[in-house]
Amino acid sequence: MNVVVYCGSSAGDSPRYAEVARELGTWIAEAGHSLVYGGSSVGLMGVVAGAALAGGAYVTGVEPRFFLEMGVEQHDLPELVEVETMSERKAKMVELGDAFVALPGGVGTLEEISEIMSRIRLRLSDVPCMLLNVDGYYDPLKTMLEHMVEHGFLAEFEFAAIKFPRSVAEVAQLIGEA
Repeated sequence: MNVVVYCGSSAGDSPRYAEVARELGTWIAEAGHSLVYGGSSVGLMGVVAGAALAGGAYVTGVEPRFFLEMGVEQHDLPELVEVETMSERKAKMVELGDAFVALPGGVGTLEEISEIMSRIRLRLSDVPCMLLNVDGYYDPLKTMLEHMVEHGFLAEFEFAAIKFPRSVAEVAQLIGEA
């Protein structure tokens, strides 16, 4: 299974984010899955990819050319897909993915996982969609989605398809059930 991981290109303000990113990458390898991610060597992206590679997982990075020109790509990847734009990157990652997990990150991470939430809502995809809620990082987003349900902008069953696991063990269980 290709597990797409969206996450920050920085480490954030808590060492727990990197710890969980490492744990996720290790689990992907141990479970015999492949990692698809943004292709960078920096931040949480570098941590999850490094752990997956160290565990023997097949890792595919998808990186826009302008990031390659900055030299932030992971150099030891089995596969690095070069695209022109961020939109192409997002589309390629969706195409390659069987399950989608967001670690903590910024607006780019939010944009990417929001694409998956929208695809589920539009019934374009029926894939696991998870926001790994490290130390409650995604609690405000979960509250916002609940607010959308309360006000009739998101159906309860659509909200139920978006999972907020608090550990890699919960991610593993949810992917196992998919």
